[in-house]
Amino acid sequence: MIPASQSEAFARFLASSAAVRFGDFTLKSGKKSNVFFNFGDLCAGRELSEMGAHFANAIVALELQRSGALFGPAYKGINLALATAVALWRDHGVDMPVAYNRKEAKAHGEGGSIVGADLSKAGSVIVLDDVITDGATKYDVIEMLRAFPGLTIAAMLVGVDRQDADDTGRAYIDVLRSQTGVRVEALATREQVLQCK
Repeated sequence: MIPASQSEAFARFLASSAAVRFGDFTLKSGKKSNVFFNFGDLCAGRELSEMGAHFANAIVALELQRSGALFGPAYKGINLALATAVALWRDHGVDMPVAYNRKEAKAHGEGGSIVGADLSKAGSVIVLDDVITDGATKYDVIEMLRAFPGLTIAAMLVGVDRQDADDTGRAYIDVLRSQTGVRVEALATREQVLQCK
């Protein structure tokens, strides 16, 4: 579990950034919300550096630093993975390669749909993503990665758990864990971030 002090620090960081928006939003899940977490707004050097440091600290706290690679799902996970790799090296001396996917396979040059580290040789990956709502895109990522023989998913780290639940009242993050067997951790919850606003 991510230490409470680290979760609180990340919540404060996110709450003080432009990534937390208020208004009338329709989420990818189709649900309505008055708050939207847009990690794409974390685009300046200082913000990317700090965001990467929070994810890197979580990886070390969870003892995942011996994993083979970081994987950032397109698109917002790409910046997360790159920033985290830099922070792991800078702050912890951990040199972990990065891979990410293209939305469409490239037919020229090196081709393929995966860029960066060779996942067929990585052994294990940590998936980094911004937010979990109903988890739909997370299932797609897990299925894509399980197509690589011998590759295991050490964990999936998301920035914010929106704390949404299914029709039975069960948290989507718990449903994702139980249905996939993947360790899923959130650096902060929606409630933690909003308490810092």
